[in-house]
Amino acid sequence: MQFEKVSAKKVSDFILEQLEEAIILKDFLAEEQLPTERELAAVFKASRLAVREALSELEGKGLIEKRIGAKGGTFVLPLTINSHQRTREEVRGGWDDMLKVFEYRSIIEPEAAYLTAKRISTAELELLRGFIETSMEEDCTREIFRSLDVKFHLSIAKASGNDYFEKAVRKIRTKINPALDLMPYNENVRRTSYDKHMLLLDALHAGDGNGAKEAMQQHIDETVHAIYARVVVEGDS
Repeated sequence: MQFEKVSAKKVSDFILEQLEEAIILKDFLAEEQLPTERELAAVFKASRLAVREALSELEGKGLIEKRIGAKGGTFVLPLTINSHQRTREEVRGGWDDMLKVFEYRSIIEPEAAYLTAKRISTAELELLRGFIETSMEEDCTREIFRSLDVKFHLSIAKASGNDYFEKAVRKIRTKINPALDLMPYNENVRRTSYDKHMLLLDALHAGDGNGAKEAMQQHIDETVHAIYARVVVEGDS
């Protein structure tokens, strides 16, 4: 039998992990103000000291910024602005592990899409369509675009009706979002994303499980190649 070694973990570490995940998955958007220390302490049922330690770690990672003054507070920084400096080498250094995450993703998300095609409601279809259409609006910023992409994929997993798929996709996106935030943002990128997402939405709307599974698989494969070209090939050159 194989057992994992027991390791002491501070309360602040648990708080850090949850807040970092929420920021990476765009639950908190750029320039959005986080709850106060007192409010976070109440949410996590922890001491303000533990919350303060977690926030200090987030600030050190360049994810948040504390501001003083009448409109002061703790604000989320735009991930995609500083991601090139912060994560390119991290992604390249952990590329072997990233490939394992993509292998896992290529199993989980296509299967989730298959189930979703059989179970998705009209309201959920309209929600997905709304994400796609908003991503093509002229005032859609890079941060909003990335947020909509995350919401699109998480919503498909949720619509599968299987909590395990939803949790798995959330964990997957936490791992790959730093790499996705390195991708360029322009009209061609938006159009390509629109076309791929619409192809998937059409299959879901038609209740075509195999079509949805195939569209998701193709989308994932192209994403892997795009990230590799951006992070590894461009980095080497």
